[in-house]
This record gives sequence, C-alpha cells and structure tokens, in this order.
Amino acid sequence: MSVFRYPTYKIRIAPDSQKTQGLQAGDIIRRQYAERERTVYSLMCVTETGTELVGDKDAPYFIGALLDGDEPQGGELLDFVRITNLFDTARSGALYLTASDSDSPYMDVIDGMATERSLCYPVMDGGMAGVPDKSRYAVYGSMLQTEYLDADSEATRIVRIIRNAEPAGNASFGLMLTLEEPVGYPERLLVSFKVRSSKTSGSVPIRFGYTNREKTDAEDEISIGREWKYKLWVITVDYPAQYSRSLFLDLTSSLASEGDWCEVADLNIVRLASVSAFSEASKARVGKVSGIIDPVFGMLDGYGAYFQNLYATRNVNIAGTLTAGDENGFSSTFYVGKIHKNVIPDSLSCRFSHSEELDETSPAGLGRCVRIAGDSLLGAQSAAWREAHTGVCYCFSVWIKAEDTAAIRFYQDEHLVGDRTVAAGKGWVRYNVPFLIRGSDSPVMCLGIAASVPLSLSAPQLEAGRNVTPYQATDEALSYTDDYGAWFNKGGIGGTIQNPLLRLNEDGSIVSRDGSFVIHPDGTGHFASGRFKWGKDTIELRDVTIRWEDLDEEAQELLKPRSVSLTGGTAFHFKDELSGACEPENIPLVATEYNFEPESRQWEYLAVDGIWKDAGCNAAVFEMTPPFHGWEGRDVLTLRYTATYRNEKISATHTFFKLYDGSPSYTVYVESENGTTFRNGIVSTVLRARVYRGGEEITSLIPDGNFRWIRTSRDTESDRIWNAAPRYGREIEITGGDVWRKAVFDCEVEITNNR
Repeated sequence: MSVFRYPTYKIRIAPDSQKTQGLQAGDIIRRQYAERERTVYSLMCVTETGTELVGDKDAPYFIGALLDGDEPQGGELLDFVRITNLFDTARSGALYLTASDSDSPYMDVIDGMATERSLCYPVMDGGMAGVPDKSRYAVYGSMLQTEYLDADSEATRIVRIIRNAEPAGNASFGLMLTLEEPVGYPERLLVSFKVRSSKTSGSVPIRFGYTNREKTDAEDEISIGREWKYKLWVITVDYPAQYSRSLFLDLTSSLASEGDWCEVADLNIVRLASVSAFSEASKARVGKVSGIIDPVFGMLDGYGAYFQNLYATRNVNIAGTLTAGDENGFSSTFYVGKIHKNVIPDSLSCRFSHSEELDETSPAGLGRCVRIAGDSLLGAQSAAWREAHTGVCYCFSVWIKAEDTAAIRFYQDEHLVGDRTVAAGKGWVRYNVPFLIRGSDSPVMCLGIAASVPLSLSAPQLEAGRNVTPYQATDEALSYTDDYGAWFNKGGIGGTIQNPLLRLNEDGSIVSRDGSFVIHPDGTGHFASGRFKWGKDTIELRDVTIRWEDLDEEAQELLKPRSVSLTGGTAFHFKDELSGACEPENIPLVATEYNFEPESRQWEYLAVDGIWKDAGCNAAVFEMTPPFHGWEGRDVLTLRYTATYRNEKISATHTFFKLYDGSPSYTVYVESENGTTFRNGIVSTVLRARVYRGGEEITSLIPDGNFRWIRTSRDTESDRIWNAAPRYGREIEITGGDVWRKAVFDCEVEITNNR
C-alpha cells in the first residue's frame, strides 16, 4: 500500500550559538540556498520539539519529516524557516524573499496554505458517515456517540468519540471523514492530527480509500496513548479520481467497553502540492509578480505590487486604470480609465465560431459563456484596422475552462502567435498572449484558438501593450477615443464604457444612448425626443399617445370614468290648480351606474331650507308622486341620487315640475347624460336643454341658434375665454378641457313668436 515512509531528522541548535528554538509540531518548514553548482532545497514537517543536554548546556532540537527535496547533510546550512502550520492558524503566515526562484526577485506575504486549500478541516461534529463534508467530524457505527470541544490547553477542534452500551457484535466502528474534492493518482496527501484515548492502544488501524470500501489507497497502524500525541501520516493516492475518498480510523478494538473514549483534534488533510507552492497562497507580493493567478487579472506578469487588501488614508493619487470587482472578485462592475481599451466589438457575446452557449455565469461577472469542441475563430477587427496597426504589440486574453489537460494554440488570422497549456480541474483561468499585429489577406482580422479537447470560453479582450489588464466589457459599438472616463454596471449607468446607456457629457448634461432622454445642467430635460418636456415648475406634453389596449386591466379599471345618470319624466300635468287631477299619477326615476357596481345607494331631496334630506329609498328606482312630502308646497322639486364605491360618492340630480294647463310660464331644464360628478379629472358627458311652456314641452320648436351655453367656475379668466367663443345648440358635449375641478353650465334660451 502507498504509505510514504518519510525519513526523519533531528536538527539540533548548537548549545553555544545563542539561538532559540521557535518551531512547533505541525510547522511546515523550508530551507533554500544556492551553492556554486547547485541549489539546496528541503521541505519538512516538524513532528516533535524538545531540548537535550550537550555537555553541560541545553541544546534545543526539532525532529522533522522530510516531505520533499534534499536530505539534510553534515556541513550544510540547516537554517529552516516556517512557511505555514498544518493546524495552528496563528502560525500559518510568513514572509518569503527570494532571488533564486523562477520569476524572482520578489517578496511574498503568504498565508493559509495548509488551511485555505485543505481537503478536510473539521470544526464541529455532527457529520454523517459517507456524506462528503470537510467541516464536520463523523463516525460510523451506532455504538458510538460524539462530543465536540473548541479547545483545551494542548489542542483545538477536539472531537471525543465515546463507546455507548449498544452491543457491537461483529460490526466495526470508528471515525470516518469523507472528502468533498476528488483526489487521484499520483497525488501525495498529508494527514495531520493529534490523538489520545482513555487507555493505551498499540495498533489502531488507519486507512484511506474509496468511501464504498472497494479500493484502498493506503492503510497502516498507529499507536494511541493517554496523552496528546501528534501524528503525521503521508500517503500517495493509488487510484484514479472518479470515486469519493474517505479517511477511516478503526476504533473497534480500542473502544471495547462502555465509556471508553478516544479524542481526535486538529485534524487536517491537505495536498503536499498545496504547502510546497506559493502561487495560490500569496496575499501580497512586491517585485516581479509573474506567476500569481488572480480571479480578476488572470496570470500576472511584470514588476509591481500585488495586495489582496489595501488600506490607504490621507493623500491617495491614482494614475491609469481603477477597477472594482463584485463580491466574488470578478471585474467589470466599476471602471475608471481609458474609454477605448478592449478593441473587440461585442466581447460580451463571445461570438466564437462553431460554439454553443452555456448556462453559466461568466467569470468576468457579465457576458456569455460558450463551449467549443475544436478549432474556433473570433472576428476581432476590420482589415483596415489590421493594416493601420500592423507591427503594433497587442495582448489577447480570454477566460478558459477545460475538463482535460491540453495544449492550445492562439492565432491571429493564419499566424501562430502563442501556445499555452490548459490544466484540467482548475476552473476558470484567464490566459493571455502578447503578439505583434501582422498583415494578412483575410477580409477581417480574426483571433483563433486551436485545441484537441473541448473548451469553455468567456470574456475575450484585445488591448494595446504586452500586459493584460482587467476585462473591459464591450457591446456592438466601439468608441475610438483616447479619452478617459468612468463606467458603472451595478447600481449605475449601464451599457458599456464605449457605448454606455447614459452618457455623461462635457457640458454636465446626461443623455441616453439614442438621445431620447436628456437632463440639462440646469435640471430641465425631456423624454421621447422632446414629446415630454419638463422644467422647474412645468411639464409639457406634445404629440403624446397613450393607447388604451397597452394598459393592463387594473390600470384600465382605475382610469375608467365612473358616473351615474338618472332617466325618467320630469313633469306632472294638472288641468287646474284646484281639482288635483294630474297625469301621470307617478314618474319612475331610474338610476344607472357606469363602470362600477355600487356598494350602497341613497336618494335625497332638496328641502325648502336648502338642506338635502333622506327621501326614504335605497333602491335603483325611485317612484315620484305628486303627494310626496318633499314638495313642501312647491311646484319644483330636485332629487339627488348618490352611489358609494370604495369610499367615493358619485351623484346625479333630477328635477321634477308641477305644470298647470293654461299657465303662460316657461321653464328650462338641463340634464346630464353621464351625471354631474367625475373621477380623476376624466370628464365626458352631454348636456341637454329642455324647454316647457305650461305643461307642454316646446324644445323642438326652438331653433338651435337660440340655445347659448354659459360656463361659471372659480377661474374667471378662463370663463371669459370660454364664453367669448359662443357655443349654441340644444345639447353640448363636455370634456376634461372644459372643466377644471368644478364648473357650472347654464343655458340661455331665446323664445320668439316667429311661429
């Protein structure tokens, strides 16, 4: 089985050197220096520290397990530095200064190598056996129960596994931790933990392999005592990565009786590669930044400074480009810099040939992701642009994700401009290739990618210079300008910086992409290319059409004019004032509601004292008779009908007359087709005038030109203008333009004896 039997070395500090021993168990330490003919490098894990007597002086020492590199030899420099710790987060960071590594010189601040990339780092109990969970301890076997403790004086993240009274029979039981990430041949893993138990056990089985137990990558035996003991188990994975893996600690023989317990603490499973390479653990770098992979910038290149957290106060000055990312670290949500940087039109659509769209979020934060199965081309610029820029250095970058490791080639038209190796299982990684623009007879300039495996692509960018910078989204329109500006995507002004949805102009105005929306520096502006204008105190509409069918049902219902109308006769005819005989004997008055169903109804009459009083009817029809008490000795009686809907009262009035034969009097009555009260300022009705002489209606005998309508409201100036244009006829249509809040319409009738 593939248990890596690492050699151990005791490294002792000379007792007269005046040096102290600062290392602890679990520290990953490293030495590296250059000799004339070779570079010496050793990577070790400290498993034990102590002090021994040399002569009459104490000499501190540590015992280290050699994980990688050169064996320590007598006569060599044995100065080791701690780069991380496998379980103690307070000892997980270091400064790394090198002039001999590739891409040096640089100084790195590294941290979290062993914990942030851990395969299993439990911080609680309650896990389920066989269920992948890197953060929980889990046990198998119903005869076990667990208790969790954050820390004691010698360990942290402690799980106590206790044997209960349930008989085990022939079943085995113990600790089982299932990894969330796949591992496969030939990865080397470090299994680091502390352990103690209620009684000493000399040979406790430990195994790593398939979760279903069909294959075992490595198995061994460890001893467990009553005191905390640090254990480092190094294994090499034997089998491919397609099956889930688990770590098993078989406690069947150790916990034989009820109440027996075993404690495991500070457990961590991590790849050896994670603690031997710094590229993904660098929190800050000063010097040559080549080799760092950042989720926004991709693979960094050149000299500079890289920080994951930067705090600045007082005077802060920035020259060049300022970019902000979203909560996941992706770019393109905030940009201040050169407006025309990415020269690929519509990079958001990622229009590679022979591609299919993926239902996946772009690693750049916005735009499409596509999948190609073979060679693919992307139209980048016109032939005229290529000719104008021939010999100029440009950098092409694109995010790539691959399921299999493969070499890919990049082309500009028919010219090979670079090749890169895409690693499988790394997720989205941004690759870039700088090259000189070369001439071609192709009708358009294309960028090509050739690969033997399927690739996922997103957010292509072509920019001047040799270095890649944060992705700048573009749509179908490019702005060929050397100016600098600002662009916001989330919570801002949208579009792209080269073709924004809202433009910030030099005169301080804001204009939409198509000019349909403008805000001037003085606060005035317009919508719909001037059809809707506004100033400080006015709003002006010109040629504005709102189609009824474009409104939803709720809006239509709210906008419908609600009104009531009253229909029925108006006069009781008496032969004389003494007999009391009249026609008709009663007049039914019918109320009709328009565009609503009333919640309640009420009839009232206008009493002699000018107060509206209840007429004693709540139906839609009112039967008026000559003896009705509301006449109160008069020959004219006005009735009011009120319908209530959603706390709104909608009313209409109707007037009755008592007419006597032989009477020479003339009476004019005006009725409204849709009532007299209208909602939301939407007025639409027809007023009709009726003329009676004695008991006979003579309206039809009077010419239209003898009827003149007069308006009276609070706006006397508007009344003067309205009345200055005479309106004649037996009836007149009234709309919202004729009524502002409230208006009274009278009809003057001229009666002549021409007949």
